[in-house]
Amino acid sequence: MHVNVDGIGSSRPSSPRGVPRPGPRSPHPLEKILATVGPHSCPGQYNFHCHTTCSDGTLTPEELATQATELGLEHLAITDHHSHQAYGLAQQTIEALVRHGHAVPKLWSGTEINGILHTCLVHILALGYGDAAPLMCYTQGQAAHGEALGAAAVVAAIHRAGGLAILAHPARYRLDFRVLIREAQRLGFDGVETWYDYDMMPQWQASPWICHQVDQLRQDLGLLATCGTDTHSTDLRGR
Repeated sequence: MHVNVDGIGSSRPSSPRGVPRPGPRSPHPLEKILATVGPHSCPGQYNFHCHTTCSDGTLTPEELATQATELGLEHLAITDHHSHQAYGLAQQTIEALVRHGHAVPKLWSGTEINGILHTCLVHILALGYGDAAPLMCYTQGQAAHGEALGAAAVVAAIHRAGGLAILAHPARYRLDFRVLIREAQRLGFDGVETWYDYDMMPQWQASPWICHQVDQLRQDLGLLATCGTDTHSTDLRGR
């Protein structure tokens, strides 16, 4: 199965020490967008983390795409757990809205994948991939098993699919986010979900103290930044 997006490839041509990477990659088109992400990009401009009824969300893909258009989003990725089923349905809605004269967000492919990073179970966002075949074992509605559950294997599959690998909400896990982000960089992750509402406010708001620390560390390590509401409810402006 192929998911059509504009421009495929990873933005990370170099290899983290001790982790081999296949050949040079052309810049990923999403990288230019992520370079502009800041603490106020979400929820009104960008949203690279949200869920639909294709996993554990409340909105259908069609409803989410319509609401994203009404909110004036410029870029959107639906990241259902272990599923990319929503992409095609949301894209059909966006195309219909275009035909009716609406300004719509650019829809990027996405899915949220479980992985083991430094002995810790984490969530990894796959964003902007084109060929979904390498992600087959991660998009069957449940987590992978065995070696495929390792973060290195997940990242390698995302890169083979032409996508970017992002460590989701790094300060929500049992291990310190600094440890996890450094390990993610070593394994070849492309970025970190930098701006996130850890306090789960009624309307999304980046948690300043944690997020600014995450932002500084990811800049020091040369990682991209993303933001997302992690919406599971009926309102894309909150969780």
